[in-house]
Amino acid sequence: MARYRITVKMHARSANMVIEPGMSIEIASMYPPITHLPTAEQVNNIFKATFGVDLKKMGMLNSGYLRVDRIG
Repeated sequence: MARYRITVKMHARSANMVIEPGMSIEIASMYPPITHLPTAEQVNNIFKATFGVDLKKMGMLNSGYLRVDRIG
């Protein structure tokens, strides 16, 4: 399993929520986190638990707003 760091690339505001550059989480996955739907759901759940933002509801659960780096 590889470890990935997902980081917000740009400021955005939608659905009464705000994301800022630098907000990041880490996840272990066998698949790239944004392109694999079940893993993308896990990413969204971690962002909700950590920062209180629902990236899916905001329409920002994609590579336009998120940078994915493999770290392990």
